[in-house]
Amino acid sequence: MAEITHTNSFVVEATWDDGVEVWVSESDSVPGLIAEAESRPQLIEKLALLIPELLELNNCPTNPDQPLDITLRFHCAAEHREERIRLPKAA
Repeated sequence: MAEITHTNSFVVEATWDDGVEVWVSESDSVPGLIAEAESRPQLIEKLALLIPELLELNNCPTNPDQPLDITLRFHCAAEHREERIRLPKAA
């Protein structure tokens, strides 16, 4: 039987869309995640709510004793930037 790996580290890619002037984010490590917001702080706030919900809905194994560690990579024509956010312990 395969051992289930509990990880609390996730990567989210956020790309600036000049056409509609929003950050669009998605992630290969968080199933179903697609979110957009007009600013970086708004996107971070939205992701802080969405990521734990999506992980629970998709039965993704996490360690409930550890916080979720999110690496958020911002991409736009002028710059590429990476931020890390830490969410409270997984549900």
